[in-house]
Amino acid sequence: MDITMVGIDYTDAGLDIRGRFSYTKREQEETIAALRKMEGISGCILLSTCNRTELVLSWTKEWERDERSLFCELKGQSVEEYGSYLHLRHGMDVVRDLFALAGGLKSQILGEDQILTQMKDAADFSRKFFGTDKILETLFRMAVTAGKEIKTNINLPSSNRSAPLAAISGLEQKGADFQGERCLVIGNGAMGRLTAQLLLDRGADVTVTIRQYRSGIVDVPVEAARIDYSKRYETLPECRYVFSATASPNTTITADKLDDCVLREDTVFVDLAVPRDIEEAVGRMDGVTLYDIDDFGVELPEETKQSLAQARQLLEEKSAEFESWYDAKDVVPMLLTISGQASEDVIARIDKKLRKAVPEQQDAVEDMVSTAVQKVVNKLMFAVRDSVDVSTFRECVDAMRELYKEEIDE
Repeated sequence: MDITMVGIDYTDAGLDIRGRFSYTKREQEETIAALRKMEGISGCILLSTCNRTELVLSWTKEWERDERSLFCELKGQSVEEYGSYLHLRHGMDVVRDLFALAGGLKSQILGEDQILTQMKDAADFSRKFFGTDKILETLFRMAVTAGKEIKTNINLPSSNRSAPLAAISGLEQKGADFQGERCLVIGNGAMGRLTAQLLLDRGADVTVTIRQYRSGIVDVPVEAARIDYSKRYETLPECRYVFSATASPNTTITADKLDDCVLREDTVFVDLAVPRDIEEAVGRMDGVTLYDIDDFGVELPEETKQSLAQARQLLEEKSAEFESWYDAKDVVPMLLTISGQASEDVIARIDKKLRKAVPEQQDAVEDMVSTAVQKVVNKLMFAVRDSVDVSTFRECVDAMRELYKEEIDE
């Protein structure tokens, strides 16, 4: 199976290391364009989230690159320095890993919601810039479908949790009470909006930063106040909690600029971004506490093990379905050829009757009959493919091919 996945995630690398391999949208576009030009790569999808960056490739026999070196090279990093943080998977190990990822089983917060959208968006983004192929399209589509089935049918713990909720809940476990507290949320993307809403639900007084250059409707909870991003430092002295959740590669809060702010002695900064939004030196300032997403996690409750086993069993079955599709994908063109020959066979058998019955509409009727026959044959054979093992399916296709061997071989 000519599929490879190389990447880095929170299990092997801290936030600082992961940040070196995170991608902005512009960087993703440039990377996909560069990969498309490399000999041997037939498809690529790049998944970049807070907790991981994964590069998934499908390749041909001409592919001879070292994947770890390529992964580092794309971000201008040294494989000698960072290779030990990377994982590399091939074939069905890639399939199982992506299916488990879609099911929320590999997330820092078990069953978290956002990974399904992130995987779908990654595939859509690659497709937009002509980076995908049939194999990766099918792999990601089946993985996302499997993940949705788990969320619908299996009660995993914390299945509605996300990084913002994990952080806020973690602070509450440490004694935080957001009722009536002034909170600043830097960033009004998906993470920022979710953070703001969760704080509002807890009775906080929330302000969200807005970029001045953005046009159109800004989707921010109506109960939240808004300030221009450039006014964030002016607002900090009024706030007990500051959450930063942007997709920008630049820092949003730096220690040197905080020197001019008269902060509350108990100010808490929470950095939800990768790479870091808030400079690490902020956490060393007097009276300030700085958390990042690595500081919040969830222990697996004992009572959830049965649900987890059910999820793993479902994902194993779905992975096997992909393997079956992959093993039989080369048969599909022959199947389409056979259905075309079957339609010609049917037309030949009814040609004389058609000429007598509908002489003026013969061509149109023949086209309708031909299309119908091909659809029926395809439906029957794809049903067989989904119901039997690959070897039996191949035998069925070979048997049908023998019926039209002379026509196909011409």
